[in-house]
Amino acid sequence: MSWHGIRTIAALELRQRVRTSRWPIVLVVWVVLIAGVTFLAYWATNDPDLSSGPAMYDIVVFFVLGLSMLIVPSLTATSVNGDREHGVLATLQTTLLSPWDIALGKLLSAWVVSLAFLTSALPFLAWAWFEGGISAGRIVLSLLVLVLVLAVVCTIGLMFSTLTARPVASAVLTYLTMGALVFGTTIGFALSAFLVTGPESQQVYGVPDSWYKAHQPPAFDPSDPNLTPAQLEQIKQSQIQPTRADCTTFTRRATVAHTERIWWMLPLNPFVVVADAAPSEPRKNQGVYSSGFTPMRWISAGSRLARNGPDAVAQECQFAVVAQPGVPDPGYVDPLETALRTDPVWPFGLGFLLVAGAGAAAVAGRRLRTPIRRLPNGTRIA
Repeated sequence: MSWHGIRTIAALELRQRVRTSRWPIVLVVWVVLIAGVTFLAYWATNDPDLSSGPAMYDIVVFFVLGLSMLIVPSLTATSVNGDREHGVLATLQTTLLSPWDIALGKLLSAWVVSLAFLTSALPFLAWAWFEGGISAGRIVLSLLVLVLVLAVVCTIGLMFSTLTARPVASAVLTYLTMGALVFGTTIGFALSAFLVTGPESQQVYGVPDSWYKAHQPPAFDPSDPNLTPAQLEQIKQSQIQPTRADCTTFTRRATVAHTERIWWMLPLNPFVVVADAAPSEPRKNQGVYSSGFTPMRWISAGSRLARNGPDAVAQECQFAVVAQPGVPDPGYVDPLETALRTDPVWPFGLGFLLVAGAGAAAVAGRRLRTPIRRLPNGTRIA
């Protein structure tokens, strides 16, 4: 394996793609779609009281990742078996190029093309940054993670291209794998949640049921003019709102979901990995929902909540206690905001994807070794 060989194969692949008229058209359509989505996101989230930058950034990044999951597999899923089908691969294998030169060269060319698509979206991401509400460090981190995720997608497509004889089969298998990572992990987590949910004794800090029983509404008509002093006192007691002084710690039977046992499914999702790497920063003195529509932040907080599992003591006092009717408790802390201060989950997901990508690259390199002991039926060498 040598850099010269890898660069030679990559240059041949890129030159082949540039000569075709399809990819320039696809790139133009790509830019038009991203521009349309960005303008619509700006128009929908433009609020004088809130920064539209986080919402624009989240929408554009998710849109780029979603389209990449559709386009990038086509760059490598047919690269090897397509060359074999046209009798080109055997010519390369008879040269001084090693199997790793061919595999990594094809992977590098596909990765460069995918980065070209990502680069075309940078002006729109810069626009979101100028709108404010997101830090440059978070942008760099999320883009770095996105670049690595695209590399893994290219590697998986290359592996299936070496394992199957027909380009259609490798393309289908690659898309099924992407679907399993995106949708299968989410569905698996949702269905598995029923297996880890059940009734158990739980410590609760809140207003006990005995307080509500003592202040329950009267059974008689409060508008009756002939009420006794005791009944008037009962009406007065029923109108009292709980305060923090009424909160206490008690044990009760409740349904608890132990998501900390199945949280590992979520970081396998590329969208969770990218979202958790760059949740948008909230504005000062505002909660997790203050920046408007920020799906990356919500996904990040949700995945970290799932990893943390249920609290040792369930906090219910902030939901029941109000200073005045209709006024939230000033001591209330959003659980999603608390979750965002805990350790991230994206390193676990990115590590899994990189290991899977390395394994796929190893399989592709081994499948390109010569001499070939066995070829699939109907496959020619040259």
